[in-house]
Amino acid sequence: MRRHVVQTLLVGLLLGFQSAGGWAQPFEIPRIEAAETEFAQALQAFERGDYGLAYRQFRRVIDAYPPHRRTTAAWIMAAKALYRMGEYAHVITWVEAFVSRYPTSRYQREATQLRSLAEVALRRRQQQARLITLGILLPLDAENAPLTQALVDGIRLAVEAHNAESLAVPVRMVFRDAGTDSVQVQAALRSLIDEQQVDLVIGPLYSEQARAAAEVAEQRGVVLIAPLATDEAVSKGRRFVFQANPTLAVRGRLMARMAVYGLRLDSIGVVAQRGNPTAERMAEAFRAEALRLGAVVPFYKLLAEAQAWGQLVQHIGRDTLAQARALYLPLAGGNAPVLARAALSSLDRSGLAPRVLGNAAWREMRAALQASRYLLTFSNDFYVDTSRAEVQDFIQRYQALGRMGQPDRLVYTGYDVTRFLLAQLSDRSALAELADRIRRAPFYQGLGVRIHFDGGQVNQALYYHRYRDGRLELLR
Repeated sequence: MRRHVVQTLLVGLLLGFQSAGGWAQPFEIPRIEAAETEFAQALQAFERGDYGLAYRQFRRVIDAYPPHRRTTAAWIMAAKALYRMGEYAHVITWVEAFVSRYPTSRYQREATQLRSLAEVALRRRQQQARLITLGILLPLDAENAPLTQALVDGIRLAVEAHNAESLAVPVRMVFRDAGTDSVQVQAALRSLIDEQQVDLVIGPLYSEQARAAAEVAEQRGVVLIAPLATDEAVSKGRRFVFQANPTLAVRGRLMARMAVYGLRLDSIGVVAQRGNPTAERMAEAFRAEALRLGAVVPFYKLLAEAQAWGQLVQHIGRDTLAQARALYLPLAGGNAPVLARAALSSLDRSGLAPRVLGNAAWREMRAALQASRYLLTFSNDFYVDTSRAEVQDFIQRYQALGRMGQPDRLVYTGYDVTRFLLAQLSDRSALAELADRIRRAPFYQGLGVRIHFDGGQVNQALYYHRYRDGRLELLR
């Protein structure tokens, strides 16, 4: 027994010396043929990518035999198999045990490198577990690149503000060029979803592209919010697609509600430009909603020629016009300010003074005193009060990006839409019900855009302005 104990101690010492590679020994660490065979089998499993089997076999090479020539190599290969399986925490503890047990092994450096790689991977995984990926899907062609840059500036500032405020829910941005047609935009969105695993998407710019992207987003169950599209077909009948810009129909309906409920008007005539789809759609929606709310619409007139606005009263009929307490005149297009002035001038000559209602095109009205005679009131989808401290701070942050001048509408829109979206995400678990959270979210007052989906897919929030005493004022 005494001789056996001494021999065992000698083998242990020889193992340590051989691991250190320090002595030229006349003795070698034992070679165990069964262990050699199992090590080779484990190595084959590793090389063909069966890392689970490889790990189990390397463990057997270690555990089933006394120390032998392949023991330390099996330890390192077991650690590599664990790493390939993504078991980073296990790699760290396994390597620490190896370093402690074999402090002079020639594999020490490799073990240390493995531990460092596992620690980095583990930190990355922990970050990814909290990280939210925001996809940005906008066009980069020469015509649209400036618009995209403005929106991205706003989105970037919103993400930076969010990350500074909420370290628990960091957000990263991933951009894809939406291209200029439906095929390109759908391919780009699939790339964002499949390759980048985005959690939500902002874009594209226009209604046609947004309709195409909406098909993919709805199929994949990924929330997509279109910042500018006004075609109601983009989000109609969908669960995961939202429109931050009120559609034309929504604009008409909301102005009707303001007229009936807010201004207590019960008789409203409607006039729009024939052949102008934007103006006609708002006019139709206004009339339908006003009637639904119990108001009288004594006339609905589509003017065939632009010149007819200068003879507005004659085309309606003075007696017919006198039946209306208000007149809804939705305008659209580059000549909207000219048509607005012509319509008011026609009313001036008639001596009648119905209240005039309009849409955002009336914000370009320059004749404030003339507009005040009719208490001109219009809905508006964008308004910035530069006296607000938050706005002043935003302007400074925008200029810190190296941008000259003031942020434009698209910069504010990108910022407000992104801030609204990220406000619905307290942590990653909230992504599972993000669409419902957006629909249920309370009214959001942004820097330039108001957002309230009010249970639906389209933003239902607008500003309302009026001219009074020669001044334009925010009514609501």
